Amino acid sequence: MDRKTSLLELTKEVTEKHANFSVSEVNDHCMRIAVLEGEYVWHFHPGSDELFIVLEGELLIDFQDRPTEVLKANDSLLIPKGVIHRTRADVRSVNLCIEKTNAETVPFAEGNVLKLIRCKPAGQQLHAFSEAQAKWAPLQNVSGFIRQWGGWMETENGPEALVLVLWKSKRDYLNFMADHHDAIYERTNQKGTFESINITLFEEPAEISKTLQNNTPAPVPEWTVKGSG
Repeated sequence: MDRKTSLLELTKEVTEKHANFSVSEVNDHCMRIAVLEGEYVWHFHPGSDELFIVLEGELLIDFQDRPTEVLKANDSLLIPKGVIHRTRADVRSVNLCIEKTNAETVPFAEGNVLKLIRCKPAGQQLHAFSEAQAKWAPLQNVSGFIRQWGGWMETENGPEALVLVLWKSKRDYLNFMADHHDAIYERTNQKGTFESINITLFEEPAEISKTLQNNTPAPVPEWTVKGSG
């Protein structure tokens, strides 16, 4: 879009209850038009904030850890990365959304659990740990696995690796730990690359949303694994 454009004119011919299309890009960010009548799925964006600007109608945004926000025409709301949310509209709503061009949408459903792993690398073995962490790709074929991602975060005690893993259910996670974890771990050669590890499993949606918001490390793309199902 390199000329004057009426965003509402672009949506006059849209008859679908849910339509989403890009209208422009600026400085590695994408501007999208989202037309909505009804509900969109619960989801979050692990690597990008998202700005909503309502152009027409009324947009409701639900959260797992705070009350619903009601946005009317000309209202805006910034949703930080990691915040679990759902958009809905009782009548047709036209919205401008701005987020990173490469932003990913990760669905979230009732019963999902989040595993948070914090590792302190041994000595100066950041590269060795990172190489090993990139070998968890077999996760993609494990039943119930949704997504793994992470990166480095600076702490008072030096760099720390943060890895987040989303599972469809606690049962899927426990089955993975019993049947697949040790075999995959052995093949990564990760043993010896870290001196301490802390693992927490979050089951409540509000806790998961808070954890996602508070743990946004500098991403290492090679650590990202996406489920196949």
